[in-house]
Amino acid sequence: MTTLLAILAHPHTDDFSWSLATFEVFLKSYKQAHPEDKIVIRDLFDEKVPALDNETFAAWKRNKYAPETLSDADKSLLARHESYLAEFLSADKYVFVNPMYNGFTTAQLKEYIDVIAVPRKLFRYTETGPVGLLKGKKSLHIQSAGGFYHNEEDPGHMANDLGAPYVAQTMAMIGIDAHSQLFAEGYAHYPERAEAIKEEVFKKAQELGVEF
Repeated sequence: MTTLLAILAHPHTDDFSWSLATFEVFLKSYKQAHPEDKIVIRDLFDEKVPALDNETFAAWKRNKYAPETLSDADKSLLARHESYLAEFLSADKYVFVNPMYNGFTTAQLKEYIDVIAVPRKLFRYTETGPVGLLKGKKSLHIQSAGGFYHNEEDPGHMANDLGAPYVAQTMAMIGIDAHSQLFAEGYAHYPERAEAIKEEVFKKAQELGVEF
């Protein structure tokens, strides 16, 4: 059975979410086109993703050199790391969904990638650089932004988006060459064009749901 893992990195608010709405259109289309597939939703704002902080590094050190000294808190923390990694490895397709924050992705998505990007699991180091271990899988990145960053008519602002290239580079590092991007953007910069932008983005999301 093919498994699609959707990683939602969007805060819970009452405001209309362009990225989540675009994802819902994609997901509806995907379910219709792939009725046998298993779909797992991982909401990063609904849970606290373990950070690579002092507690994590200390637990890793104790686990490596003195596992008998691990506390219950250490074991719980390490188990959560393992759980995220195992879930990611078990999936065949990945969808990342987030708004742009200050030219980058959300902190929650960055923390998630830090947790799952484990050497010798997703990639291995070689003399010529990292080699990805997840060949044959595919990914999609849905990102919203109030301004235009990927407008073909005005490509000069693409350099101001550091989040989408980061996700794309991470996918390439772990061996996923089939990486697609869908940007829902420009609605705040051109509010008079918001409905037209939504219609175009939703149409692309529906098409991707069939193809993905």
